[in-house]
Amino acid sequence: MNTEDAIVVPSRPDEPPGSVGAIDMGSRNFKFVFGQRVDGIITTELVGKERLELGKEVTENNGLIGEKKILQIQEALARFVCYCSDRGASEVLAIATSAIRNARNHGRVINMARETGLTIEVADGAREGEVGYLAATRGASNMLVSDTGSKSTQIAWGINGEIKARSVPVGYERAYESFLEPVCTFGEAEGQFRRFLDGNFTEIPETTDQLIALAANKIASFVTEDAQQTPHKTLTKNALSGRLCALRMLSESQFGDLKLSLSGVEKVLPGLIFLDYLMERSGHAQALVSKNELPVGLVVEFFLKR
Repeated sequence: MNTEDAIVVPSRPDEPPGSVGAIDMGSRNFKFVFGQRVDGIITTELVGKERLELGKEVTENNGLIGEKKILQIQEALARFVCYCSDRGASEVLAIATSAIRNARNHGRVINMARETGLTIEVADGAREGEVGYLAATRGASNMLVSDTGSKSTQIAWGINGEIKARSVPVGYERAYESFLEPVCTFGEAEGQFRRFLDGNFTEIPETTDQLIALAANKIASFVTEDAQQTPHKTLTKNALSGRLCALRMLSESQFGDLKLSLSGVEKVLPGLIFLDYLMERSGHAQALVSKNELPVGLVVEFFLKR
């Protein structure tokens, strides 16, 4: 177990305890979460992650997931199903995102998973944003949530009990390859990426109570120069602006050296620009960086609907 979090929700006095497993079948990693509800309190545990690189597999294999990789998927799913069964889970939920959605043989993966007792939900970008919103907010209203994956980027917000989401099929990998890797200065890259964001995120609410950023821990650590692993961090607009200003002042050679030396550069640099863009457009002076994973949203949704 890597992390644990607790969520309080309304419950009936006679409500029996319950437990459920949840899996995010992502483009780079599979993430496994176990959730329980006892006396109205939902606890979630990140049981583990497994790096399967499905996005890379699909890209390099003519749009297909190979049989060897499908066997790895089957083994990973079966292990978690057994784990959840041993812990008394009533159900195991699974959501697949862009890599499986875009694979030409994704039906093969769905059928294989069914043999292990799993029904996979193949989510579009809007649905992915909705689940991410629940993971970040536990269902609270009037929040703005961002989630930048390797293959897609989502924002979602809640208004009057309804979750709205916007998604683009460009994650940090393609953003880095398109806007940052080819250019000589950070300022040039920033200008191009922000113009792309302007064209794709035309609707961003300006009256939400809080901005919560999922999958932004590396970004926050780079800005604050604090590598300590904590469940939640606060990233201020001032700190982010200061780091961006320093990046804009780098010479061409210094920027080139940074791209070669910075760990996770393909995630950090696009993420910095995107978070600054969101704060500016939404009017937030800070973002709460949450370590909650996408499957937490499936767990929250499962119990809220019961």
